[in-house]
Amino acid sequence: MQDQKTILPAAVLVTLFKDTLVIPEKEIKSVEIEEKAIITAIGKEAIASTSNNEVVNAHKTTPTQPLKFLGDHLKKIVVLVNDVEAVHLNETDLGLLSSILNACKLTLADIALVNMATQPVSIHEILSTLPSQLVLAFDLTSAQIKIKLPATLYKPVVLGETHILFSSSLRSMQGGDQAAKLEKSKLWNALKLLFNL
Repeated sequence: MQDQKTILPAAVLVTLFKDTLVIPEKEIKSVEIEEKAIITAIGKEAIASTSNNEVVNAHKTTPTQPLKFLGDHLKKIVVLVNDVEAVHLNETDLGLLSSILNACKLTLADIALVNMATQPVSIHEILSTLPSQLVLAFDLTSAQIKIKLPATLYKPVVLGETHILFSSSLRSMQGGDQAAKLEKSKLWNALKLLFNL
């Protein structure tokens, strides 16, 4: 048998092979360069996008838990304590605080009691939630409430429209010994000036 070769007409060949089967080397290099440029651009865009998101996220304040406090804040006074053993304040110190407030003609409803040991927030965060004329800070330093003001005990410090009075701990004022009486008297003298008593 003889081999019969069938030759297809040119029109049929063109329809069968619409795309070029052989690409000249120049075109291959230009396609590779374009692909690299696209990949690089996509990579830079992704990096820029990530960096922008990080910058935006760094400036956003993260949603924090609502500030927990005891009292109704009726007289715009905040009392800050540092009690690691209680939600707000242990019973003994709360009793002493109540008598100090009574001496100043105040009740627990007049203040907002914030325990910094259970929620370490800045004074600015506290004042944005609880705008106050007076902040009494027991057993805390200015660094613990995140301000750069001197924390001299029993000498009010002014922060905007708020007076901050730093005091030793309520626990140090418990009992009838001389040291406890001295701390109570220093606090009382400072409070008399603040409340015009």
